[in-house]
Amino acid sequence: MKTIVKKYLEGRATEAEQVKLLKWLRNKENRIVFNSFRLDWKNGLDKATIPESSRETWGKIQSQMLQESFKGWQNSLKMYQLFRYAAIFFFVIGVGSLVYIFNNLSKQFPEYYTSVIAEKGHISKVELPDGSLVWLNSGSEISYNNYFFSKNRDIKLTGEAYFHVSRNEELPLIVNCEDIQVKVLGTQFNVAAYPGSGFVEVVLEKGTVKLLNRKVESFSYKLKPGELAKFDRTKQKLTVSNVNTAKFTSWKEGILNIYDQPLEDVVKRLEVRYNQKFIFDEEVKDFRYTFTIKNESLGEIIQLMERITPVKAIQKGDVIVFKSVD
Repeated sequence: MKTIVKKYLEGRATEAEQVKLLKWLRNKENRIVFNSFRLDWKNGLDKATIPESSRETWGKIQSQMLQESFKGWQNSLKMYQLFRYAAIFFFVIGVGSLVYIFNNLSKQFPEYYTSVIAEKGHISKVELPDGSLVWLNSGSEISYNNYFFSKNRDIKLTGEAYFHVSRNEELPLIVNCEDIQVKVLGTQFNVAAYPGSGFVEVVLEKGTVKLLNRKVESFSYKLKPGELAKFDRTKQKLTVSNVNTAKFTSWKEGILNIYDQPLEDVVKRLEVRYNQKFIFDEEVKDFRYTFTIKNESLGEIIQLMERITPVKAIQKGDVIVFKSVD
C-alpha cells in the first residue's frame, strides 16, 4: 500500500489504485498509517523538485484532494450497498448489465488538479510525475489533473515556462494556452502566454513540436529547432522566424536579453522580472532598447534606459511612469 500512497501523492496513481486506497482509508488505523507514509514522502522530497514556496500549497492541495476523495468514496459505498441488496434482481437482468453499471460508475470518479505557481519576482523549477522538467517564470502557473502520466500528459499554462520533456511516443505532452496547443513527444522549448498579451510565443531549442488551434481544425504547424512561432490571438495569425533561442530561454538562468525591443514590450518583461507595475506616455512607447540584465537592480536598469533614450522615470505611488524628457 505504501507504493500506491506514494503514487497518489505524486499524482501518478491509476483510477483503480485510487479506489483501492480510498477503501483502505475507511479504517481509522489505516488513516494514521497514511499520514505516516505522507510525512515520510514529504521529508524525502528533493528540494529542487518542488519549489520551497509551493510546498505549503502542495500540502493543502493533497489534504483537500484526500478529503474530497473520501467523501466521493462514501457516496460510492452507498451505491455499492444498494447494488448488494438488489443482487438477486441484477442476477436476473444479467451479468452484462451489472458490468455496464459499474463501468459507468467508475467514470464518475472525481478529477483533481495540481497547480504550481512561481512567486512574483522568482523563478521556480518543478519535476512533473513523468520526469519532465519545467522552469516557471515569475508569476507563471501550470496545472495538471490526477490522470497525468496514466491517461494524459495535458498541462495548462498561464504565463511563461521552459519545458524539458521526457520522451513518450504513446502519450504526447500537450501544453494548453487558451486557443493554441503545443503538442510534443520529447523536446526542449519555451512558451510565453501571458494573460492580457495579444500573442503566444513558442521557441524551439531541440526536437520537434506541433502547434494546433482549438478553434481551427485545419490549423497545424510543425516547428523546427531555432524557430520562433508568434501567434496573434486577435487576428488568429501565425508568423514564424529564425532566432537565437538563447535570447528567449536564458531567463531560466536569471539572464534577461532585450534585443531591439520597443519600450512598451520592455516594460512588460521588467514587470515580470522585478514585480513592478509600469505605465508610459504614448510618445515614448516606440523607443527601442538593446541590453542584457544579469544581476542588476531595477534602479540600475532604469538609469541605463534614461541614458539610452530621452525618457524620465517618475515614481508615483506603487507605479513607475516613463515620460518624455522636455
